[in-house]
Amino acid sequence: MVDTSISKLSAGLRAARPFAILAAASSVVATLGGCGSTLSDMTTASVTNYQAANLFAPAGYSISQNTDGSLHITAAGSPSTPADRLSKIAMAAAADYGDQQHQKTFTATPPQTTFKCGKTKTTDKGKVIDIKPIDLRVVSIDVTYGRDGIAPAARNSKETAAQLKSELASESVPPDVQAAATQEVAQQCGRS
Repeated sequence: MVDTSISKLSAGLRAARPFAILAAASSVVATLGGCGSTLSDMTTASVTNYQAANLFAPAGYSISQNTDGSLHITAAGSPSTPADRLSKIAMAAAADYGDQQHQKTFTATPPQTTFKCGKTKTTDKGKVIDIKPIDLRVVSIDVTYGRDGIAPAARNSKETAAQLKSELASESVPPDVQAAATQEVAQQCGRS
């Protein structure tokens, strides 16, 4: 005789999981609503950490393919995130990706910094509404990978990823540096 109680329990838990996720998301939205927070507050309130960017959290790194086969890696950050931290995030993402793809070494172009200025108005049912813009500092690099490490500027993927991710996790950005970075983004976006 086979005991099916474990499999029934497992099936019940799988069926209940979507409801638990929905309930958790609802409580987060309710909490944010009660505090007066918005999505833009969540994405721009602090210094950006090492994480992948997505539609709901644009601060973080993203990887895309260039036409020449190299990769284009960007690290977008909140206004209080300095460019040197975003450069580390981009390099860490490049190294981590290379390690995951079993590429021993990589080379990167010098980081380029740009700014993405968010909208200040939107339209809802024909009515213009003022919104808090989501402004971002963006650092980008182009990366090529190689297994042999012939290029003199080649860096070890695995070692670089471990070192930079450790540095990013342990470092803190002083308040005066955050304030200066925020002011720079405000000036670049014409908000000062």
